[in-house]
Amino acid sequence: MDLFTVMRRQEVAILLKKEFSKWQQEQEWVSIEEALGRVLAADLVSEENIPPFRRSTVDGYALRAADTTGCSDSLPAFLQMLGETRMGEGTDLVVQAEQAVYVPTGGIVPVGADAVCMIEYTENFQDEISIQRPMSQLENLIEVGDDVSIGECVLQKGSRIETQHIGAIAALGRNRVLVKKRIKIAILSTGDELVGPGHPLKLGQIRDSNTDALRAMVISLGCEVVMADRILDQFDALQSGLQKAVDESDLVLISGGSSVGTLDMTPDIINSLGEPGILVHGVAIKPGKPTMVAKVQNKAVFGLPGHPASCLIAYKAIVEPFIQETLLAESIREFPLTAVADFQIHVSSGRDVFYMVQIQENEGQWIAKPVHGKSGMVSLLSKADGYIEIPMEKEGVQRGEKISVHRF
Repeated sequence: MDLFTVMRRQEVAILLKKEFSKWQQEQEWVSIEEALGRVLAADLVSEENIPPFRRSTVDGYALRAADTTGCSDSLPAFLQMLGETRMGEGTDLVVQAEQAVYVPTGGIVPVGADAVCMIEYTENFQDEISIQRPMSQLENLIEVGDDVSIGECVLQKGSRIETQHIGAIAALGRNRVLVKKRIKIAILSTGDELVGPGHPLKLGQIRDSNTDALRAMVISLGCEVVMADRILDQFDALQSGLQKAVDESDLVLISGGSSVGTLDMTPDIINSLGEPGILVHGVAIKPGKPTMVAKVQNKAVFGLPGHPASCLIAYKAIVEPFIQETLLAESIREFPLTAVADFQIHVSSGRDVFYMVQIQENEGQWIAKPVHGKSGMVSLLSKADGYIEIPMEKEGVQRGEKISVHRF
């Protein structure tokens, strides 16, 4: 393969899926307190009926719907008051013809009753209750297993556990779940000129923002950063740092050193660590064309551009889908925001273009405005709310066109 033949990102995704088709992420049990953000390693199947008994959805009187046929405010139905049920307790009461039992919201509905009349439509006359509206069968009650039945899959394997899922897991009676172990990520930023936050700058030096940006992005996927180093542009330092990163992680991100300049030793260093080495050097995206994709000792290695915006876009276009779809085998549910373009742009780069935008709401409609700047400008990232994708087959975006905005 010609390493400098630029590939489309769709082709890169297919190649990665093939190269890592045998990837098997280890699994572990975690407590419900630790489950948020983790990816299920097996279907979450209910071992219980929810609810486990017939429950009332209102405060009112459990009765037989047939006993209320034709009743009204002026002609109520009078039923014998049989008793009441209490929260958290069972009952041996049985509702028969022209009888009623008081039931609180969430309380058990006695045998024989097939509806619950809200207390607002009743009046208490000591031993009798007047019902002022006709009821239909099963009104205001939930049958056993109406919510979830035994054997029902509540969350599928590959689902990311979100905040709304925690309550469902607890409702199933589970205090722990089987999840995929966190993907271990190593991040290496290369360059003699890089200085981390909190240190003074000398003339000719620049702040390294990519390390912390990449760290935040992979952590947001539920990954674990096991290594984050800044390395000088020296062959031995880069080689030993990369070897350590490969040994300690499942996936390595290298920021910088992906271009074909004379000082960029990264391709040679990657290839020196084992076959097959670099699989792709150059992806048809803008920004982010110099991106490298490699496989070393059965670990995925990505060389990302050093420019902040290019680094982020290359990560979003290539790395993040790979982590989600192949390593985590995650059931992805992405919901891009639909907006109206408040700009016009013509592109003819022969690449898929990723364009930074801001979004504003105007009269109930989202408006996307352009964020201008070069790929090395940090201001692009600070001003942008998200980005749009313009496939190479498309000539551009027209003002007023509906577009999909991917939020960061």
